[in-house]
Amino acid sequence: MPQVLYETIADCTIPCHGGAMSVADLWDVALNVDEYISSMTQNQGVFAAAIGATELTDQQRRLFAGDPVRILVFTEDFCGDSAQLIPPVARLARESADVDLRILRRDDHRDIAANYLRKDGYQAIPVFIVFGADGGERGFVIERPQVAYSEMAAETSRFASEHPEIEGVSRNYDRMPDETKAAVRANIERYRRTRTSEWVAALFDELEIAARRATLTTAESD
Repeated sequence: MPQVLYETIADCTIPCHGGAMSVADLWDVALNVDEYISSMTQNQGVFAAAIGATELTDQQRRLFAGDPVRILVFTEDFCGDSAQLIPPVARLARESADVDLRILRRDDHRDIAANYLRKDGYQAIPVFIVFGADGGERGFVIERPQVAYSEMAAETSRFASEHPEIEGVSRNYDRMPDETKAAVRANIERYRRTRTSEWVAALFDELEIAARRATLTTAESD
């Protein structure tokens, strides 16, 4: 299951023009939110509408007050998690002077994105990488908040138990017939839409932990 990781990666580089490019160096070539939306070929309307529909609490707006951060995201247009979870972060960046957001397509930077893998080795998206104002990496969150995984697993189990008539519904996903996979995906997409507020709140909590943990570690070592 994916995890929140707080430690800065020690060696996150790829060869580039005879030198080395770090993940922090990608900030200058990353797209701002409007540029990313303009370049989208899938989910463009959904993504833009989700930014406009997001309503932040006062606490969320103050999440990084006095401690400015940059958040760099690896994603792809087709990703459902990205369409659900990046827009609220984009809204936060619009409403908070302490948050700057840039976006990169994972497939254009797979070598660097490969440093941010789930425990099972899968290169999942989105990946949210948090930097301090000095450009130093503080931590990152992979794919979706932890609570979303447990809730999605529980919902999939519920769906299987209530629909035993669906062929192979209790098998591991990769062993299900295609029609069953489609039914399971459709159910999860319906369920996902009912949990957006809770999962966004959990994501913000994990982003804050990722950012604060590095700050606390530095303070403790002084």
